[in-house]
Amino acid sequence: MPEMWTRGEGHDARLVERLRGGCDLVGRDGELSALRAALSAHRLVTVTGAVGTGKSSLARTVLAPTSYGPCRATVPVRWHDGIPVGRRALTGRIARALSASGPPQDATGTDITAVVRSFPPGDVLLLLDDVDPVHTECVGLVQTLLMALPALRVLVTARRPLGLGDEKVVHLGPLRGDAAPARGAARERAAERTPALSPAAELLLSRARERGWSEEAPDPAAVAHVCRLLEGVPLALELAAARLGECTLAELAAHIEDDQCRLADPAPVLRRHRSLRTAVGAVHALCEPAARTVWRRVSVFAGPFTEAAAVFVCADSGLAPRDVPPALALLTATGVLQVLGDPGAVRRPRYRMARSARDFGTERLTAAGELPVTRDRHGVHFRGVAAVAETLWNTGLQRQALQAVHEEHDDLTALVRRGTGLAGAAVTDVDLRGPESTCAEATDPDPAGLDLAAPAPARPDLAGTDPAAADPSGASPPGPDLIGPAPARPDLIGPPPARPDLAGPDPARADPTGHAETALETVLHLWFWWTVHDHAAEGSAHLSALLPRLPADSALVARGRWLAAWLCAGEDPRGAQHLLDLAWPVAVLDGDEALVGRIAHVHGILAWERRDVESAAAYYREAADTVPIGAPGGPPPMVSLAALAVVQAHHIPAAAVRTARRALAQETGRNDAWATALAHYAHALADHRAGRVGRARHRALRALADLESRVDAPRARTALRRLLTSLDPVAVPSRAPVPQYRPPARPHAGLLPRPAGRRTVPTALDQVE
Repeated sequence: MPEMWTRGEGHDARLVERLRGGCDLVGRDGELSALRAALSAHRLVTVTGAVGTGKSSLARTVLAPTSYGPCRATVPVRWHDGIPVGRRALTGRIARALSASGPPQDATGTDITAVVRSFPPGDVLLLLDDVDPVHTECVGLVQTLLMALPALRVLVTARRPLGLGDEKVVHLGPLRGDAAPARGAARERAAERTPALSPAAELLLSRARERGWSEEAPDPAAVAHVCRLLEGVPLALELAAARLGECTLAELAAHIEDDQCRLADPAPVLRRHRSLRTAVGAVHALCEPAARTVWRRVSVFAGPFTEAAAVFVCADSGLAPRDVPPALALLTATGVLQVLGDPGAVRRPRYRMARSARDFGTERLTAAGELPVTRDRHGVHFRGVAAVAETLWNTGLQRQALQAVHEEHDDLTALVRRGTGLAGAAVTDVDLRGPESTCAEATDPDPAGLDLAAPAPARPDLAGTDPAAADPSGASPPGPDLIGPAPARPDLIGPPPARPDLAGPDPARADPTGHAETALETVLHLWFWWTVHDHAAEGSAHLSALLPRLPADSALVARGRWLAAWLCAGEDPRGAQHLLDLAWPVAVLDGDEALVGRIAHVHGILAWERRDVESAAAYYREAADTVPIGAPGGPPPMVSLAALAVVQAHHIPAAAVRTARRALAQETGRNDAWATALAHYAHALADHRAGRVGRARHRALRALADLESRVDAPRARTALRRLLTSLDPVAVPSRAPVPQYRPPARPHAGLLPRPAGRRTVPTALDQVE
């Protein structure tokens, strides 16, 4: 056990005065009742929890004279950290508490038998508060005292249990960040008053007002944001409350988002709580060297992580892989890590590090000079995670691929931001997940550009489009949205003149660390996440920041430009054309057939945006014939064939049916649910155009049922629903489950008008032929 030297605190009287009557605790009514019940039924009770959760406050509240009185006497023993940890140090402290004449001459040599004889007769409650520095001695001492004194009860506060047989553990977690729901009449009364505060917000505001903070009506959203950043830890909330007199809630949030360990209080109740860094450092000082090493290295993770990921990042010549799991278990027992998931479940557990512990570990990692190497290993690992997710997508496990990205989104985002030079900024500013996939469908009855069965949204460059191309039934020429991603936000993309950085590298933004290359590879592996799962804006933002940091003539940058063009094709056609013109020569010189074909696919999207039907069909046909089957890094040729069938369905339905059947016959069909849904959509649209409404409806129903059972593709799902609605307006409500197919009583008759196409000037891709 390492020795620990700090100054003596001597603030017990102030602490007891604050806690007298138990009215000072906030949001701990349930834990207080559980602790009282445990003390009545068990002789040994241990209050556990991470640093700063209020273990001592809860124990002192229970022992207040007006709160708990089954025992005739209480003996509070608090470890003040003022004496070096030595042999029988805790025994000497108990003897000191029992002696009226002050500490014995030799506290470390006190005999346990003398301590037992010193206890008063009758029922006695012994409080051993904050015994983590003497945890090993405490286990043996408590066991001896309980055997020698049958009327003795012991209450212990520590970050981990003692592990004795009759021990009752009361775990103390952080405060809730949301208000408890009201019921019945209480809900009606709450509606008339101001909104209820969460326990974390109530503690923050009450402590701030105790210190003279006078703001009467703080912004509830700003208060909730601060509480969320502090993760509901009472000590962190009290330290933050001490800063509210010096700054606003917004400034406080920015301060703690940067580094929580800097939170401090010049007049703390307990001296070791004078700053969050000091409190967390007390835990760090008691850890073994291997646990300290693992602590600082796993602080590089921005979100939950697995044991395998921790072993990959932490292990090196100085730390064997077999030493990492025991260190993780020790850090979990002391509250530094939290285990997510059910114990004993089929899936392996995931670990999550508290924000304050992560900030402290990052400081130690930087001081040890290990930050660059650890970040490199972190980047390599999560680039591999992205590659595995793409492999899962290409082999038919598409739901598992999306789940893998969901689980690792925090660290994938951190990796990408590190490559863009934004490693110091908050991870929550740019999120890989983006908006929820169901938001558009749930809140907007007619989101623009979601449907292949609806026309593309009007744009300034298409002001001269023939009005006859519009189709009031909802099955008119589709936009590129199912063939390509949703339109990205213009402020993240911009026109070509505002984006000279994508034309070549910026020497001032070059990346000597190699993080930009790793980040760009990760973004390219996740092409399906940006395009299929409706996160085009986030992907565009990442690519706009990454591409200027790498050599302009590299094959990796060419692939990045192709993906950026695909993501912005709907909103910024000229910018997409510019990016394709830059990527195409590199793809040709590199002999990358897959990239050449995928560039042609995006050219087809742009031609379809111009209502140039002939060019769109030619480009899609070229893409389908050029992209090799099974080529990674982008959509399969089946998607280009589906897009070609959609284009043909508006003027040659019979050819569209043949093309759709060719797409469904592709080898990737049985693995790629998304591409299969596109092909079925094209086939159903062709049947609809040919007047076979019943067959079209039956095919669309089957495609929708198969899609929803295999993968979450919001825009493909919405497009199929809208096609079904156009075939039978009462068949598929916007958010209802997919109905079973019923033969229509009266098929719809008539064909829809064709789009008015116009030939455009050939692009650079046309010159290759």
